[in-house]
Amino acid sequence: MLTVLFLYASIPITSGIIGWGTNVLAIKMMFAPLEFVGIRPFFGWQGVIPAKAHKMASICAELLVTRLLDVEAAFRRLDPQRVARELQPTLRDMTEEIVENVISENYPRFWEMVPRSVKERTYARIHAEIPLVVERIVRDLQGNIKSVLDLRSMVVDAFVRNKVLLNQLFLRCGNKEFEFIGRSGFYFGAFFGLFQMIIWIFYKPWWFLPTAGLVVGYATNWLALKMIFEPLEPRKYGPFRWHGLFLKRQSEVSKEYAAVFAGEVFKPANIVDAVLRGTASERLFALVQRHLKEAVDDAAGAGKPFVVLMAGTQRYVDIKQTICDRLMQKLPESLTSLYDYANESLDLQGEVERNLLRLSPQEFEQVLHPIFQEDEWILIAVGAVLGAIAGGLQLALFLF
Repeated sequence: MLTVLFLYASIPITSGIIGWGTNVLAIKMMFAPLEFVGIRPFFGWQGVIPAKAHKMASICAELLVTRLLDVEAAFRRLDPQRVARELQPTLRDMTEEIVENVISENYPRFWEMVPRSVKERTYARIHAEIPLVVERIVRDLQGNIKSVLDLRSMVVDAFVRNKVLLNQLFLRCGNKEFEFIGRSGFYFGAFFGLFQMIIWIFYKPWWFLPTAGLVVGYATNWLALKMIFEPLEPRKYGPFRWHGLFLKRQSEVSKEYAAVFAGEVFKPANIVDAVLRGTASERLFALVQRHLKEAVDDAAGAGKPFVVLMAGTQRYVDIKQTICDRLMQKLPESLTSLYDYANESLDLQGEVERNLLRLSPQEFEQVLHPIFQEDEWILIAVGAVLGAIAGGLQLALFLF
């Protein structure tokens, strides 16, 4: 008798475990494994997010570019004079070294004969030109930033290259929702299991427990997902008041979302790399080289005709080009001294967070909802299948 009572009592407990297990497994399947495991095309699995990394990243990039970040406004916050001051010490030493090396390589004897006082005047002119050049470059960049920085491609490339980072974005933003999905699976499963138990006491068709397990596995996943995103606005259900779990955490999620982008995607080093090596890098190089060549001419000053006479027009042009090329090669490492100021001035984290807070509920749910919408049916179906298997095991216990 006790054994029979125990078997009946085990139905809601087992149902709760089924609900919890299928929900937790569904979450795991969204993020892992990072790469496909199995035999293509017949059998195997790759986490939904890593498998659709490009599409997921494109959704994030679209939201960012259209709603969360005005890159032109951000770069207008840079003060060209402050940028020049931050870069001047590094650029001064670097430029002096490059000019010395290039001229001495091309005209070693001539350069040795040049009096030190003349060299010092030349370098003084170069030092005076550096802040002016930097200011002109910064102002040109501010006016043309969208033509040299493809923000959409930068975001997509960052997440496609680093699927762990893409997972991290959604895990940090939806951590409480994922915990809720697991816990709710047990509670909903146990609740449904009580009805299973009552029905099984009076009616025992062989198909009932497997079918009930399938329904529980399906319903717990489906219901948990609904409760995360619906309703969009707080709504009363009798004495109860409910608001989609994710939607009511807009302030908290906005901080996490902005922190991931600012700390991992929009680091100054990443922005510099995207500008210098991106699809529009040729335009940037042309812009910078134009200013550098003008600066070399200005630094040569009254001595330019003499240098042209000694070297020839073409040789002078080649020397100027060599100086510019070497400066461009050294440019990325010289910009590290600008990173702290750039972080503070651009304030990308603050802007993304503020704009996330301004989104309507319909817009805000798109921060997280796409990862559930993508292949959601597979995750729910897995829960249903595992529930049916667990129900079959329950039936076996009663039969044997």
